Amino acid sequence: MFGKLLRTFFKVVGTVIAIPIAVPFILLGWIGIACDRYAEVSVLAAHLPFYVGECSRYFYYKFTLKQVGRKVVFKYGSFCQYRNTFIGNRVLIGFYNILGEVTIGDDVLLGSYVNITSGKNQHSFADVNQKINAQPALGRVMVHIGNDVWIGNNAVIAADIGSRCVVGLGSVVVKKLSSHGVYGGNPAKLIKQI
Repeated sequence: MFGKLLRTFFKVVGTVIAIPIAVPFILLGWIGIACDRYAEVSVLAAHLPFYVGECSRYFYYKFTLKQVGRKVVFKYGSFCQYRNTFIGNRVLIGFYNILGEVTIGDDVLLGSYVNITSGKNQHSFADVNQKINAQPALGRVMVHIGNDVWIGNNAVIAADIGSRCVVGLGSVVVKKLSSHGVYGGNPAKLIKQI
């Protein structure tokens, strides 16, 4: 009983402290959006510690991303690179995640060090007579992650994932994963249906 009361107290205090911390980050975020420097502000917000940091990141993203649902937790070190991100309800974004352009459904768990790229063909290297960094970018694509998904630590996600899926730790997703499956490996392959 006492432990639950103490946790509630710290959550309330953390939230109250987080609001004045989040406001300057929200303002900086909008300036970053206007100057095409959103990721840099997000990286700065990623390093706010403790529960106060989690609350501050939630408010920051709630007011700068396209959509952030209820009960979303952004753990320490995690950040969104682009404003064009949609996050559903009850989502846990683990420690040190990097989110590109992504739509995340409801009830999603991301382990630590997950990297969600904005597709797998962002850069061109087709012209052999030109340096890779001088070639035009092919462009980002929105990656879609369904509802009720668990993605393990150190996974790299470059393609869509259906609903009710588990992606094993260290997996690399380069092709669309169908719903109701457990996937693993590099590249990720179906292990079993669920």
